Amino acid sequence: MMRQTCFIAAIIIFSFTHAQKKAFKCVEVHDAIKLIDEEKYDEGIAILKECEKKDPKDYTYPYEIALAHIRKEDYKIAISQLEKIKGYSNIDDYYYALLGNAYDYADNPEQAIKTYDEGLKKFPSSGKLYLEKGVVFELQNKMNQAIESYEKGIKAEPSYPSNYYRIAKLFLNSNNPLYGLVYGEIFLNLERTTARSQEMSQLLFDGYKKAVKFTDKNTTVDLCQAFIIIEKDSKPDDPLPFCLMYSGYFALAAVDKKEINLETLSDIRRKAIKEYFKYKNNPSNVLLNYQKIMEEKNVFNAYNHYLFQIGDKDAFKTWLTDNKAEYEKFVDWYTNDKNSLKINKKNLYISDPLPK
Repeated sequence: MMRQTCFIAAIIIFSFTHAQKKAFKCVEVHDAIKLIDEEKYDEGIAILKECEKKDPKDYTYPYEIALAHIRKEDYKIAISQLEKIKGYSNIDDYYYALLGNAYDYADNPEQAIKTYDEGLKKFPSSGKLYLEKGVVFELQNKMNQAIESYEKGIKAEPSYPSNYYRIAKLFLNSNNPLYGLVYGEIFLNLERTTARSQEMSQLLFDGYKKAVKFTDKNTTVDLCQAFIIIEKDSKPDDPLPFCLMYSGYFALAAVDKKEINLETLSDIRRKAIKEYFKYKNNPSNVLLNYQKIMEEKNVFNAYNHYLFQIGDKDAFKTWLTDNKAEYEKFVDWYTNDKNSLKINKKNLYISDPLPK
């Protein structure tokens, strides 16, 4: 049910926005969508069927009819409705997402996967179809295949947030939380001020607290399960995996701390990024480069408090009261579009391939 609820919410948003932007020959479509949003499904469907008669070449009307049937849990009817318009020239990746999910809800995940793959042949840059495919794999407890699908989605559409969201949660619940911390932070920069971003803020803060343990004698940092494989043609200056490299710098930056809180976590991250970039041979990525820029602009400390604020709301409020000018400087910088995190196919981040 959770899978269905999340998907329906996303499709409803698309449906309403799509209908608002597009000019329709049958203007009553707006009334139909409003009725469906009010759960008056049969009334909305009746209007959409009349619209379909007036404008039979537009796939929007049968698509919305199918969506209404999915919300009614009439999955077989929805599938039939969608299959009959598969040949329409103006269908897009949302069509294949809806059809695939209808099959999934109807307990036919194999056909759902086939549908997403069919859509990807026509829309290879659709991050959404890779996302939906990954969700099906998750529900089947095929986590490695889910991760692979989400990462393919990131490669196909690097600025689409949802693949980062799903893969971050998987890695944060694994033996390699660093990848989840990176993917999750990228997600927070692509999707701000939503319920999901608040959830991720908490998850990232908890992830760091879980990964770093303090005792009277030492500090243990457990960010990834890394292996060093020496190939026969390896050279002494070949770079180590990013997770191994960064974990070392993070551990050194944390050695004089006694706990993880908003203040110490920011301090550790600032020290780690400065030390990491002292060595040009260290592997970098789009997120580390962004952090480096923020440190150079003197906004990284405020960014860290902003990023993890849901993890300790009271501490953030106290810090904000005492550092209002610093935070306002960060907000002015961060909300300027030219300073947003820019991700494309040339600079995207994908986790290290570690032995399974």
